[in-house]
Amino acid sequence: MIVPMRKLSLLIFYRDYQAFLGELREKGVVHIHENKKRSAEDEELKHKFAVIKRIGEMIKQLSKRIPETKETFTELLERWSQAMEPKEKLFFYQQVFYAGDRLKEESEVTELDLLTFLENQLCDRFGVSRQTVRHAIAVLEKEGMIYEPWGDLPDEQIGGLQRAGWDLRFFTVPDRKYLPEWEDKYNAFVINQDKGQKYFVTVLPREVEEYPEADVVSFPQMSAEQIRQQVAGLKTEKETVAENLKKIAAFSVEYLKDLKVRICEDTDTLKVKDAAMTLLEDKVIALEGWVPEAIAADTDHWLADKGVAYELEIPTEQDNPPILLKNNKFARLFEFIGELYSLPNYREIDLTPFFAPFFVLFFGFCLGDAGYGLLLLLGITIYKFKAKPAIKPILSLAQWLGISTVIMGIVGGTFFGIQLLDVQVPWMEKMKAYMLDSQQLFNLALIVGAVQIIFGMFLKVANQWKQHGFAAALSTIGWLVLILGEGICYWLSTKGYAMDVPMYVVVAVAGLLIFVFNNVRRNVFINIGAGLWDSYNMVTGLLGDTLSYIRLFALGISSAVLGLVFNDLAMNMSPDVPGVKQLVMLIILLFGHSVNLFMAGLGSFVHPMRLTFVEFYKNAGFEGGGKKYRPYKKRSN
Repeated sequence: MIVPMRKLSLLIFYRDYQAFLGELREKGVVHIHENKKRSAEDEELKHKFAVIKRIGEMIKQLSKRIPETKETFTELLERWSQAMEPKEKLFFYQQVFYAGDRLKEESEVTELDLLTFLENQLCDRFGVSRQTVRHAIAVLEKEGMIYEPWGDLPDEQIGGLQRAGWDLRFFTVPDRKYLPEWEDKYNAFVINQDKGQKYFVTVLPREVEEYPEADVVSFPQMSAEQIRQQVAGLKTEKETVAENLKKIAAFSVEYLKDLKVRICEDTDTLKVKDAAMTLLEDKVIALEGWVPEAIAADTDHWLADKGVAYELEIPTEQDNPPILLKNNKFARLFEFIGELYSLPNYREIDLTPFFAPFFVLFFGFCLGDAGYGLLLLLGITIYKFKAKPAIKPILSLAQWLGISTVIMGIVGGTFFGIQLLDVQVPWMEKMKAYMLDSQQLFNLALIVGAVQIIFGMFLKVANQWKQHGFAAALSTIGWLVLILGEGICYWLSTKGYAMDVPMYVVVAVAGLLIFVFNNVRRNVFINIGAGLWDSYNMVTGLLGDTLSYIRLFALGISSAVLGLVFNDLAMNMSPDVPGVKQLVMLIILLFGHSVNLFMAGLGSFVHPMRLTFVEFYKNAGFEGGGKKYRPYKKRSN
């Protein structure tokens, strides 16, 4: 349900304005009516939003690198500065402490001092150097692969031979092409033999220009051992850089979160200032906001003690109060799904508790595998024990979806792609009576769709009645009379009852409501024309909307078929070798069912949302456009 609101109008003397805003934020119950035009033009506010975005990106980047054991700020500085030069160390301390101290005293200019410093440390010190180190390691490792076969060459001896006028050349050639006579002809010496290649050198006088027909290798600048030592050194440096990055992450994330909270509070204050109006030559400030009805009395007493001029009143038809939802424990889990589309406006019905059971049913229908549902339910339940409180509501919703999947999987007779109707197990025979075949599932999807659409039309009647009075709902009532009345008459006729006259009565009553009384304030002929147009839209819309629910059946069947396909692949593609067969089967089953569960799970969430937001919301007369209740209050991480 939508919580009733009270409109709050305030008049504050300019001299008391800043102090009152602080007290208002501490109270934390008043939603200030925002002046979006002013806020959009506020350059300071734009700057704050840009800073918040930068901080958010840094928090995301740093959070991935937080070590398990955190150091204190002082310990970190001592460790981090050990490798620095004296001048660099002094600059580091000055930057950190100067930015931190100024940040405690001021808020505007110095907000970015530490932020910019941290960014520079990440990008210039750690980001660039780390990339440089990584590149150097890659180059050396590539050279190492080239020079490894040559081993540790005696650099001094080679240099001595070259100075004495001898020319050393390095060659590689396939084993089959190496000619032993090269050892006499070119004074060749085989250094190594590896992977079908021979590595050899020739030692000839410098004036000799004839050499073996082999691939020439450039003279190794370093031995393999020297390369290994350099790579090891660079890897150590890389690890040091990574550790430093973890160290800065350990204290920076918490600091940046606090900084983000402070800046967000500043943006809230700026929005409030943009919403304020100055009166009596800038001596009085006028503010307008909203308070939930349940705490209006408490707010009344609090304001009376503050000595400010105020008024609490019931909102008028022209007002657009913010939306605060209050639902039971089950329906509350689905509020964020409704917000993905839009919040209801203040004067209509909150549809959250009405679409919630259908959403759970639709998810189970789409996924439609008891094994997947059981796996989802168990996994979420185990994870929920150690999950953060903030995500536990989402996990609770996932548990409901898992339960629904198990139930609908049993109804559809599918367990990890296995068709239970074909399984000959004695204890399962009784359960088969409750399982449905494909045709029955198809019919069930259409029936469920029709039920939700008709249910939505009842809600539309309630919405129209609530917003515009009973007369505004007569046309929708006429359609309900026609659909349900004719349906009941037809069913009774199949039981042997004479229903000709009742059918005509139903059509007559429905016709009057649809074509004559669809708007009691208009001319009857205009109503007839409007009724004809409404009839065309209603007939085509209802048919299309009902057929849309076939997707429930289609997704469920596709999930079951893919599961069956992976089972068949696992059985038929595994080699007939004991041990290997079981391993290959396990790999195919794990991979196949994981992919199927992910894809089917995603579709099972998206398509029920589509049916809710398009078919159900439309037939329920949902308008939306509400803005969320966001009181001006202190923020927390």
